[in-house]
Amino acid sequence: MGMLYVAFFAAILYLVPVTLLCRRVANKTTARTGWAMAFLLIALPVILLTIGAMIDAARAAT
Repeated sequence: MGMLYVAFFAAILYLVPVTLLCRRVANKTTARTGWAMAFLLIALPVILLTIGAMIDAARAAT
């Protein structure tokens, strides 16, 4: 349970600056660029971590 708190805290430390960065980029350039950066910096790592966790869980189950 302690690792869950560490992961949550690390996610907050990562997401807050990245979200501010994406908003700043969207204000300086176009909203489309901001959304593209948001996808690359927020959604893509979540997708990759989820896929990695599913592969690791499948290996642990066998």
